[in-house]
Amino acid sequence: MGIKLLKLEFSEPINPIRGLEKYEKIRLLVFYRGMPLKWVEILNDPWQAIISAERVRSTIVAKIGKDLAALILPEHLGLEKKPNYPLPPMSVVICTRDRTDLLKGALEAILAVDYPDREIIVIDNAPSNTSTAEFVAGLPVRYVKEERPGLDWARNRGIAEASHEIVVFTDDDVRPDVGWLRGMAAGFADPEIMAVSGLVAPAELETEAQIQFEFGYGGMLQYTHCFKVDGSNLSAKALLWSSAYGVGANMGFRRQIFAEVGNFDPALDVGTPTRGAGDIEMFHRILAKGYSTFYDPRAFVWHVHRRSGEALSRQLRDNGRGFGAYLLTCDRNRTVSRLEILRFAWSEWISGWMLKRLRHPGWFPRKLIVSELMGALQSPFAYREAQLQAQRLAALPEEELQEVEQPIIIGGVQ
Repeated sequence: MGIKLLKLEFSEPINPIRGLEKYEKIRLLVFYRGMPLKWVEILNDPWQAIISAERVRSTIVAKIGKDLAALILPEHLGLEKKPNYPLPPMSVVICTRDRTDLLKGALEAILAVDYPDREIIVIDNAPSNTSTAEFVAGLPVRYVKEERPGLDWARNRGIAEASHEIVVFTDDDVRPDVGWLRGMAAGFADPEIMAVSGLVAPAELETEAQIQFEFGYGGMLQYTHCFKVDGSNLSAKALLWSSAYGVGANMGFRRQIFAEVGNFDPALDVGTPTRGAGDIEMFHRILAKGYSTFYDPRAFVWHVHRRSGEALSRQLRDNGRGFGAYLLTCDRNRTVSRLEILRFAWSEWISGWMLKRLRHPGWFPRKLIVSELMGALQSPFAYREAQLQAQRLAALPEEELQEVEQPIIIGGVQ
């Protein structure tokens, strides 16, 4: 059975939770005055349609009372330092391809975000029809079509089209929280910070595949605490695990950093044979140059995980293929020595991550681990093919782009 997911602001009145007939547990992301604290689970056994407000409150206090007290006590004693940071104008870029139904939910959430000065740019990446253009025509957003197929081509077009110094990216299968951009602004309060990412929570846990991805595989970015990452102090291993610091579904950058490290690599991510890792590689490149990034859970979004086992298997295969291509890109760019990359690839990624889980999968299906491993074995060939595709697309004049045969994309951003 599924798990009910809810956001709960503890500083506001707590209401009973209803509509629980088909859920075995409830998972609450508890906030206090906009700051995520921790997840709290409430078992629904025996199954009930309603859980009372009193039980909700008492469970939260029992499980995270100390965390709440650490915030509430200074406030009541007048010792709290209220956050005071600027809210710079931001350009929000959402890249999509032929997924108008998903885009509708994403734009509805983005338009509801509480922020004083932001523009929204929809990058329609090599669309096969006009449905997205027709949908956004009536909305207060800017529509741009990028004919070169590939998510990183779309992201780079977003950078070129953006009007503001802070450029924030998300995907069409993401539902940003109302405080999302204020969380981004908090992360960028330090002028040394060049990139910010934040909490990515599941929008639903209704199916077995969604539960497997979130808890068996590890989901996306799940930290509920802030942290700064100083690239000049990272070991080679920590630098290569850049997937721990940012994710494409929820990331923002100072425009100036692209002049320093370059744009997104168009041979990576969805819409290319590599199928992923454009976001990871950008965070890696920024940190490898000695710049700093920040993670702030207040920059919070919900992500719609794949609902079926087949779609999840494809996603994990793509993850393996993309991460392998990312390591090859690191070698190509000489951001880390080849010896360190080879050591990391075997000891940390192949042996420490995939083979270890293959030997001891627990309740996570071995066939999904095999999917990721097969993707990893395909990555050198996919990387070479993607490099040739990127070179070919970069050389094409604008008038020939519409004649480019588009790849068949299943379950991706485009």
